[in-house]
Amino acid sequence: MKRLAALLATVPVLAACGASGDESAQDNSTYRATAVLVRAATTSGPGIRAADGSASFLVSGRKLLRFDPATRKQTRSYDLGGAWKLEGVSANGRWVGLTRAGTEILVLDAKTGTVVDELELSGNFVVETISVDGDFLFLQQNFVDGSYAVRGYDLVRNKMVPGSLGRKGQTLKMQGRAGQVVASPDGEWLLTLYVNTESNTAFVHTLNLFDRVPVCVVLPPCEKCDESDLGQWTLKLRADGQTLVATHPDLGRAIIDLSTRQVVA
Repeated sequence: MKRLAALLATVPVLAACGASGDESAQDNSTYRATAVLVRAATTSGPGIRAADGSASFLVSGRKLLRFDPATRKQTRSYDLGGAWKLEGVSANGRWVGLTRAGTEILVLDAKTGTVVDELELSGNFVVETISVDGDFLFLQQNFVDGSYAVRGYDLVRNKMVPGSLGRKGQTLKMQGRAGQVVASPDGEWLLTLYVNTESNTAFVHTLNLFDRVPVCVVLPPCEKCDESDLGQWTLKLRADGQTLVATHPDLGRAIIDLSTRQVVA
């Protein structure tokens, strides 16, 4: 445990996300992480399942179909009035986010079957997830150079939050791929495994959907590991909803306390 703590101490937690605290939007182009935020629902094939297991969704033609994950039977369909791409589902399965051409976003209330928000944004966006109250969109903004930024849209105030989430107005541009995603059933956490091939490390991007602040937690390093090796970390959230266990077949296990966002064992 002491050896693990010493290894982790060599890499600043926030820097693992791609920037130091004083990095500006004009001076972040050198950062190249290998991570992309993904949806806060589990995905099976072309459909998306809500994190609490209450429902799964699939777009077929111009309709959104809802299924019972336990029985796999269709329980409802919604007419979208056009061609839309299914992108994100809130943890409680009530709110569904869809996009078209990267600029148009549709938010549907799966309980009432009505469209509650329809946005047209300047840029190219993907809906990562929606808050359980349906009042906030977590977005990924994609840029022409292949980089992206984590953004937020306040559906109550009908405005985009300035800059990247947790960056106080600064837009932090990142680039890369992501691995496994774990979402807590209560809608508090979106936990994504990332591999940074430049620093040859893996880390967990912890996004608290309640306070809307992302923090990265570095996993034990491996100097001889390649991207495939580092991608073998698996994540499992314990029943308490505040303890994440990361396991690797060769490197062992790391236990992360989400209340402090630190490796504790």
